[in-house]
Amino acid sequence: MDTRHRKAFIAGLMHETNAFSPVPTNLESFSIWRPEGALEPPPSRDTFGYGAYWRLALAEGLDVSPGFFAICQPSAALSAQGWAALRKEILADLDRAGEVDRVFLMLHGAQCAQDTDDVEADLLRAVRARVGPSVPIAAVLDLHANISAGMLEAADYLLACHEYPHTDFESRAHLAYRLLERHVGGGLQPVTVALRLPVVGAYPTPVEPMRSVVALAREVESRPGVLAVSICHGFWLSDTADAGSTVLVTTQGDADLAEALAQEIADRYAAATAAVPQLAQPPAAAVRQALELAAQTGRPSVVADRCDNPGGGAAGDSTFVLRELLACGSEGLAFGMLWDPMAVDFAHRAGVGARLRLRLGGKVGPCSGEPLDVEVEVLALRDDARQAAFAQGEPRLPLGRTARLRAGGVDIIVNTERQQVFDPRVFTAHGIEPSACRVIVVKSTTHFRNGFAPLAGGIVECETPGSVTTDPTLLAYRKLRRPMAPLDPGTPVVAQPLGTFSRAGAQDESRS
Repeated sequence: MDTRHRKAFIAGLMHETNAFSPVPTNLESFSIWRPEGALEPPPSRDTFGYGAYWRLALAEGLDVSPGFFAICQPSAALSAQGWAALRKEILADLDRAGEVDRVFLMLHGAQCAQDTDDVEADLLRAVRARVGPSVPIAAVLDLHANISAGMLEAADYLLACHEYPHTDFESRAHLAYRLLERHVGGGLQPVTVALRLPVVGAYPTPVEPMRSVVALAREVESRPGVLAVSICHGFWLSDTADAGSTVLVTTQGDADLAEALAQEIADRYAAATAAVPQLAQPPAAAVRQALELAAQTGRPSVVADRCDNPGGGAAGDSTFVLRELLACGSEGLAFGMLWDPMAVDFAHRAGVGARLRLRLGGKVGPCSGEPLDVEVEVLALRDDARQAAFAQGEPRLPLGRTARLRAGGVDIIVNTERQQVFDPRVFTAHGIEPSACRVIVVKSTTHFRNGFAPLAGGIVECETPGSVTTDPTLLAYRKLRRPMAPLDPGTPVVAQPLGTFSRAGAQDESRS
């Protein structure tokens, strides 16, 4: 009977770095939860896998030594000093944990710091150096991870979520738990084959053609001998040598099987990227189409102001779509959220019922557009409004101080906590019933769909100048590997081997 003490170290660090974001990032940009003797994590940490792993471990009697969970809205590269501080703290937490027989990390996979393009590989190598070659390490990643050889060399298991919107972090954390449990029990010898594809873009998974690719990945993952499958789309707003798409297949000691399955999935993924429709319209056309759809369906149309999505690193204060919404002269229009702390402060000072002349948005840079000088009525004020990440579960993401402003027939939600719209509660918390609107504009690229698709008569994609443009041909990359589709026309999207990775036979590394 195995009488060894079962103990896991867990920690989380998530920041999606947008190389083209105007928003700087430092240590203060992160929301950091430190366990400090907590027996279990708060529910707010379950969404991203960290809490899901911990709760499953508790239920099964596994001892957990937790490090911090830190998360930051997407933005520019973290300062070198900030990364040094976070790295030092995670490793100090690991040292305090003492002897552990497994490590679980909740990471993003596309995090950069100034002078460190591959934060995840740097962290994983440092963790590996401390725990030695025999302790298994698993990391759950965002689907938009940029996979590097350094990450694969240091970890035993890299598992990206399958879905975009990212609704399956919990199930991926549970899979990581099972793999680590089996590994510690002596039953696994993982071999991972990684294939890279020279393509960048944004590919939602709830709809075809990506829906079928996800279904294939899930089916392959259930086959005998297969431990994990991940399709990492990469983050198209990264500017590193590792940015791009990667297929990972991990099997039980069978490199040939992993290679064959990775090639099958990569071929399907490559075909799907070429078939994803590019239907985005400029603001005036998008608003016009949304109004026409609402008239035809009798239901709200949703316009995705996707290029000013704070969830991808944009400021969230652009005015291009709002200007067209105000100009159309219609009623029953809603817009959210405009990141404008100054306007929120003025509205709170004035109070509900006040009429104000405000200069809205357009403050951060050229991609924010011109500010709008409008007369508004203050209809609602909150300092406790929240939404649910990916529109799942209880609303736990605070919106900061907020205000509902009405200008003509447009209700505008302005806030102080820069974030994208996931959830209709952004509007209902301020007395706006989305189902009664004709057009709802949300600053989000894809993650709004879970919450808004069920009530929408149609969804209209809108393209504006912005640091989250989904057209990578508009961006000035410096470090990205070329050629890369669709930046370089005619580039064949053919998988190339990144490598075959196994921890078997790894040399001992220092714990100091």
